[in-house]
Amino acid sequence: MHGVGIIGAGSVSPGHLQAVATLESTHLQAVADTDAERLARVCAEHGCQGYSSYEDLLADEGVDLVIVCLPHGLHCEVTVAALEAGKHVLVEKPMAVNVEECDAMIASAQRTGKQLSVGHMHRFSPTNRAVQKLLREQAVGDLVCLCDEAYRPFNPNRPAWYLDKATHGGLWYQNGIHLIDRSCWWVDSRVVAVKALIDSRFFEFSADDVAMALLQFENGVYSTLIHVWWRTGGRRFSTEFVCTDGMLQLRRGIESGRNDLFIGRDGDWEQVEVTEDHDTTARQLSAFVEAIDAVTEPPVTAEYARHLVAVLTACMESSRLGREVVLQDS
Repeated sequence: MHGVGIIGAGSVSPGHLQAVATLESTHLQAVADTDAERLARVCAEHGCQGYSSYEDLLADEGVDLVIVCLPHGLHCEVTVAALEAGKHVLVEKPMAVNVEECDAMIASAQRTGKQLSVGHMHRFSPTNRAVQKLLREQAVGDLVCLCDEAYRPFNPNRPAWYLDKATHGGLWYQNGIHLIDRSCWWVDSRVVAVKALIDSRFFEFSADDVAMALLQFENGVYSTLIHVWWRTGGRRFSTEFVCTDGMLQLRRGIESGRNDLFIGRDGDWEQVEVTEDHDTTARQLSAFVEAIDAVTEPPVTAEYARHLVAVLTACMESSRLGREVVLQDS
């Protein structure tokens, strides 16, 4: 059984805490957080050791697998420290804030021989996997293009770093990476060029609240990504796939918990029945543990996650320059 240490007990940690408790192959050994009150509450609830610094957690010999749930700008520092301490690491997305940090993390994993994976959990959703299966089987022909859209209200209960561009907060780093990951996974090709607008149009903080990006893939497919935190509006989360012999449509109910998948042909939509659940974080951790035990690549490799960060930052550069940016790592 793997002893898990979670670094960071903020808003993203509950799903990981539940995942560790769900699996028979893991147990929660320790949690580290700088907020003493929050740390005490989590440790009391889960019956684990608590540390006020990540360094102390990494010194715990009962921890062999670390989950990093910290602000984006701390991912590289803490991940490298954990790998060098002899721990396997699952770090939350995005992997890091630039490709140079990703390279440092990959080099550390290679040097230490420890497993490194990144928390791109959407591929573990049954509905998302059903879409991938239909695309791979060419159920509606070859994929030509897709459009992935998310319109939602801004959650004001965010920490200060999340609202600050200087600390890599904002919609694009937090949620844009999900859209990039889904497109790259579904299209099954590398991005070669991007054109994007990423800006703050609705709220008075420096981090972005609206993003639009056009991704060009090596295999000729195009993907349009739109994500907005609105001041007032309507919620909508959907993805449309245009193929040579029909369409797919994925309607995601973030609040309702229901995801619906449809095939479109000849002007009509036919629903595809998929049994959905919400154990994506547990399946993600289970797959990582299986890779550790079998000494095989995890489903989300560090090299793949590095490419996503390259796309993420290229989109930001495109928005800054006002023109298309060609990726150098493709």
